Amino acid sequence: MIPVPCPSRFRTSRLALRCAGDDARGLAAALACGADALVIEGPVPLDLRDRIGAAMLIHALDGPDAALPTTAPDAILLDRARSGRDVAALGARLAVHEAEHGWPDGGLPILAQIGDPLGVLEARSFVGASPRLAGLGLDTVALADALGAEAAGETVRQARGLVRLAAAAAGVTALVTLAPDGIEAARRDGFELLITRDPEALSSASP
Repeated sequence: MIPVPCPSRFRTSRLALRCAGDDARGLAAALACGADALVIEGPVPLDLRDRIGAAMLIHALDGPDAALPTTAPDAILLDRARSGRDVAALGARLAVHEAEHGWPDGGLPILAQIGDPLGVLEARSFVGASPRLAGLGLDTVALADALGAEAAGETVRQARGLVRLAAAAAGVTALVTLAPDGIEAARRDGFELLITRDPEALSSASP
């Protein structure tokens, strides 16, 4: 493991591209777009660490009970986090996993991402949930899908503000998964880790 912990705060926003580990074309596009971080779903190719240079490697889990990575990433992205209890449960599993693999104790930080209305309502519960919590954010695309397109606009904006406030209260990185055209607005709102699935959006985004 190369210990590159996710900082609790970023001085400037970072751009992250999300793709599947078994998607060779998507990985090639991710590496070519100059992302600051790669968020990988599923198995991580063994040679990926050598290929990404200084970019952060973030492994996405679709829940606290999902299979844990066999190659140590720089951070874990917990999707669909419903409350701080999910973060605490994942933290306990990671402690055992680190011991089993000989990785540094506490070396895997957690980035918790809310993606449904219940998680938004429980945003306060993430504060102090675990010493591993290094980031808290919102998947605006998933939340909009859950709410329905017609009703999503203003509610998603309010949810962004609430989650941003909870991240500040916890003293952790504020992150957001967003549509390609939302990068500049997310920067203005103070989000520090911006995640998208569109490599062209990252290539065209101003620094």
